[in-house]
Amino acid sequence: MPLPVHRILITLCLGLMALLTVGFTPPTLVDREVAPTQRRTLGQLRQQALVQNAPAVQSGAYLVYDVTAETMLMAVNPDTSLPQASLTKLMTALLVLERGAAEPGFLQSSVTVQAGDLLGGASMNLIAGETLTVADLLWGLLIPSGNDAAMALARHTAGSVDAFVQAMNRRADELGLTGTQFANPEGLDASGHFSSARDILVLTRRNWDYPLFRQIVGTAAVTVAGHPLRTTNQLLGTLAGANGVKTGTTDAAGQCLVASVERDGRQRLAVILGSGDRYTDVRTLYAQADTYFAWSGSVAGTGRLTSLDRMVDGADRVWLLRPQGEPPAILLPAWQRHDLQTFRRLDLPPLPETWQPGLTAGTLEWRLAGQVVGTQTLVLE
Repeated sequence: MPLPVHRILITLCLGLMALLTVGFTPPTLVDREVAPTQRRTLGQLRQQALVQNAPAVQSGAYLVYDVTAETMLMAVNPDTSLPQASLTKLMTALLVLERGAAEPGFLQSSVTVQAGDLLGGASMNLIAGETLTVADLLWGLLIPSGNDAAMALARHTAGSVDAFVQAMNRRADELGLTGTQFANPEGLDASGHFSSARDILVLTRRNWDYPLFRQIVGTAAVTVAGHPLRTTNQLLGTLAGANGVKTGTTDAAGQCLVASVERDGRQRLAVILGSGDRYTDVRTLYAQADTYFAWSGSVAGTGRLTSLDRMVDGADRVWLLRPQGEPPAILLPAWQRHDLQTFRRLDLPPLPETWQPGLTAGTLEWRLAGQVVGTQTLVLE
């Protein structure tokens, strides 16, 4: 039985509307928009469990942070507030360096040592009455972890030690260091004096912006203003790539350490609080990070030609697609190394006769868990 006229008209209208919504421009060619979900193998699950379980270290609070990737690799109790010993001096140094940046000449201003500056414990071996520059005292603060240098710097920078401690706590609030409170500028055990591994990481990264800080904490031994100084950081010269930064030890805090390692132009920081063997701990943590995390350049090859690297135009000419430049550097845990995928998004002129070598053909997208983490331009060859 023939369809009624009104049904035929409705069908034609719907077809016309669908045609109008499609448009008439050539489509952009892409690979499959959603990559298939990759299931974890038993080996990948074991790798993930190993790195997420706490390694055998004596520290109860620690973290390892990849500065280049801006990624936390591992952490246990990073927000727990604990005594931080001489890691306190990272805030002392920061306030001095920030004032030096704001006031040209401050780092070269003269400081006369007073008897009240000569605290016990770690020392630069200052003598009451001698005069040094602020910069000299920074070396004594950070290399031998001099309590005397901390006191002299605090008094000179803020007018009094008490005023300097107040400035330390104000700056901690400004930086969002919610797990930190200071009672002194040197780090001796005191009520209300504590910090967390995450907060100490923030302080370290702030200090790292200053070339003078990096120079000082990467120096194993030097003589400044007649004072021989030797670092308390035993990793310098003994751990490949170690270039700083600071130790701390008291009865309440135990052994504390911030350790920086730079290899192949990439930097990692470890913060350790409350350890009984900080140097063994940091070596263990860095070894675990090296085992279970790698940059994409060492786990993903891009040099092989596949069927996706070529196109055939209407004249049966074969065109190769070449990504330009180096592939993006992406830090991957071991269990994600096979999840990194490439995805072509081609956008060529609709007329193949206009194609020529060097013509931009589109973009190669690097995707991880469905997110674009890097791109390269594709050209015809």
